[in-house]
Amino acid sequence: MPGLGRGAALRALVLLSGLLFAGCQTLLGDFTLVENGHGCSSGEARCVGNVLQTCDTRRTGWDNAAVCASETLCDATKGVCLPPTCAADERHCQEAELQVCKATRDGWSRLDTCATAGLCSTASGTCTDEPCEPGEIQCNGKVVQACRSDRSGWDEMDTCDSPALCNKARGECDGATCQQGQLECDGAELRKCNEMLDGWDPVQRCDSETLCDAEAGTCKTASCSTPGVFRCDESGALERCDDDLAGWGAVDACPTAAHCDAVNGQCTPEPCMPGVRQCNGPMLQVCNAERTAWDLVATCETDGLCQATLVAGNATCMAPACKPTDTQCVDGQPQVCNAGRTGFRDNGAACVTVELCNAGRGTCGTPVCEPNQTTCNGAQPQICNAGRTALEAHGEACASAALCNPTTGTCGDQQCVPGQLRCDPDAPTHLQQCNTELTGWEEAPCDVCETAELCSASLGATTCDENACREPVCDAAVPHCGGSGTEAGRVLEICNAGRTGYTPCQTCVTPELCTASLATTPFACAANACTAPSCSPSDRWCGGTGNLSLYQCPPSRINTQAMVIATCVTSGLCELTHQNGETTCEQPTCALSDRWCGGSGNRSLYQCPSSRINSEATVLDTCATSGLCELTHQNGKTTCEAPACTGNATRCGGTGNRTLQMCKSDQTGFSDCDTCSTAALCTDSLGATTCNSSACHACTADEARCNTEGNYETCNSARTGFDVADCQGNGCSEASGGCLMPGTGGTAGAGGSGGMGAAAGGGGTGG
Repeated sequence: MPGLGRGAALRALVLLSGLLFAGCQTLLGDFTLVENGHGCSSGEARCVGNVLQTCDTRRTGWDNAAVCASETLCDATKGVCLPPTCAADERHCQEAELQVCKATRDGWSRLDTCATAGLCSTASGTCTDEPCEPGEIQCNGKVVQACRSDRSGWDEMDTCDSPALCNKARGECDGATCQQGQLECDGAELRKCNEMLDGWDPVQRCDSETLCDAEAGTCKTASCSTPGVFRCDESGALERCDDDLAGWGAVDACPTAAHCDAVNGQCTPEPCMPGVRQCNGPMLQVCNAERTAWDLVATCETDGLCQATLVAGNATCMAPACKPTDTQCVDGQPQVCNAGRTGFRDNGAACVTVELCNAGRGTCGTPVCEPNQTTCNGAQPQICNAGRTALEAHGEACASAALCNPTTGTCGDQQCVPGQLRCDPDAPTHLQQCNTELTGWEEAPCDVCETAELCSASLGATTCDENACREPVCDAAVPHCGGSGTEAGRVLEICNAGRTGYTPCQTCVTPELCTASLATTPFACAANACTAPSCSPSDRWCGGTGNLSLYQCPPSRINTQAMVIATCVTSGLCELTHQNGETTCEQPTCALSDRWCGGSGNRSLYQCPSSRINSEATVLDTCATSGLCELTHQNGKTTCEAPACTGNATRCGGTGNRTLQMCKSDQTGFSDCDTCSTAALCTDSLGATTCNSSACHACTADEARCNTEGNYETCNSARTGFDVADCQGNGCSEASGGCLMPGTGGTAGAGGSGGMGAAAGGGGTGG
């Protein structure tokens, strides 16, 4: 690269690579541009969903100012995000009423009403069966409460600054870590006190620690964008961009501006060559024809864009890859436009999930919930979604709110249906009705029948009141098994207290079960009079010695009479046969000595388990790559082979150590990339990042020679070939390091050293 030293050229190439990479990205601005006239007024604010926007300085569009906790908490009139009333899914008790934080986090909604205030528990977020214990402590939102001595409710002990600061274990409030709206700098990261006042949320990562201004609540603008680049002022003063980008530091004072080399950062003995370019901060300059000063070619928007323009050899400044306020997310990593506007840089650490990355602000959102966290919203079970941005419906809603278990996010078993009646098992003459929550039965009976049999006969009543029980019709009480047709021998009958005849108590599932029911002492004719089946016709199970035998439920539906239909090799195969609904044993799917590679990326080494079912295999070890797993398997080992190499490691091997090799992706060894012309060129090419047939350098950095045409060649900066200096037929001298002067017969001319002759002659092409 003409006019650039090796170090400066490398720095410039890095800048150009960053610019080209940024050019491939989708640039996500955080404002809406209005085409014609002023789109808004200075100081004006608006809400777009839960995003608070303010009018930009040009009054042509809107900048994102903040992301509020919900849409209703965005206050455009005041231009602020209102603090949330409560945390997502937080529960508290308002006397006996159990309340849950609204999805909008601006208030509470009723979830349930407990029998007493003492039965309302914030710990479980439910109405409990037992009242609190005297002296028991709970956190009710941000209020510390203690259970009253009579267990009737809770007394307030203290009110904390936020729910997170309520310390149940100590029964008091913890001190706040920080104050609402407080800002601080943690290195280059600007942080804001979180809404719970117990920690800090990242706001923005500045370009350096020095540029973080907590007092102003913003990042200071960088004075320069590329640490270590140089500039020259009109007097010849050489300055360097500070590492913290906060300013330019003095390096040297050159005799004139023309002696100041901003590309290589030095004062030169000779003034600049005409046509050579350099950057003076954002100004792209060219050495004038008289070699007395640098003339302005163009003024780029940043010094970084000037450096990129210089590397690319453009006549005009490169356009910015992004605006200073531009942000984006790449695979969950928030990014902001860098100081040089040549591309994007990471803004802090990657977010917990991709969904929590806010592309409009270039920051991470706070997770709303923990992975797999469950709760209930009324009767609807909920679970934290994969992105941890919300609690979503988890399956169907339960039959009632009381049946929803917030700990598991599932529905409990519904005990009865609305309006259903039963006879109380503990008091068979008591007719009970299903309670409103469908979790059980009302304690107070709606009617008390004269006998349990009459209670059973009353289960079809349409109302549950003092007239629900049937009147007696007879006195006898002798049971027997009757029925006809398909019910022959299955109907358990008894005279209703010997009054008018036989009344069926219950039709048993099988005659054998009816017969077994007759032996019940004392006998009671009720809805559960028949002996319950101990198995279903389709039931099978594993049992016997070693749990190897597969049993089938018999026609009598009594499991003690079950028959063996198969005996399997292992208990696991018996259970698998049962699960698959087969009547013959499943065969083993692996031998005890079998091992194989599988799992994520085929990296896990498995061992056949004692059940001999390969799907139940245990992982012996997890290797770094699938290739190392297969190598471990081939070698018959139980622990993973160590990687032979890592990453893009390179080495020289082969005949004469001329073959450039790179670590294979599976880390089992090296693969050949290119064969260099010499071992020295192979060594010089180590560190290549791409394995291909052009990975070797064609020459070394300082290599120079006279070619067959009598011209002088020097290795180019990329080391892919030679730059040629035309000696105009005068010949060249490797000893003198250049072309010969006309008529000197051996004296090198001015164009012979350092490639100056090539510049004068228009340059050459790489060999």
